[in-house]
Amino acid sequence: MPKSKGSWVEVPQYQRTGKARVPAVKNGSRGAGNNHPTSQGRHSSAQEALYRDWVAGQVPLELTFADGQTLCGTLTDYDTYALVIATEGRPQLVFKSAVQWMRELSPNARD
Repeated sequence: MPKSKGSWVEVPQYQRTGKARVPAVKNGSRGAGNNHPTSQGRHSSAQEALYRDWVAGQVPLELTFADGQTLCGTLTDYDTYALVIATEGRPQLVFKSAVQWMRELSPNARD
């Protein structure tokens, strides 16, 4: 069970190597959005289902960033704040906040 310290709750990090501090949520207060805690962190249920399917199916993806640049690869792992995208056989860490949108590439567009 997470420990409460005032208005903060200490939660173990993704790989349980240390502790991360996140704001405490009062009982019954969900705030805006549809975020639910999951096994991977805090994702919306739509994100969790897509990420799980994309990882399992090794689906080729195109990520577009706010500045218009794109990155193509497959999603190999994810957590609350980041995605691991394999491009040319090498993993790249991409922060979710940098991604404007993502889409599946058509099967004939695979590298």
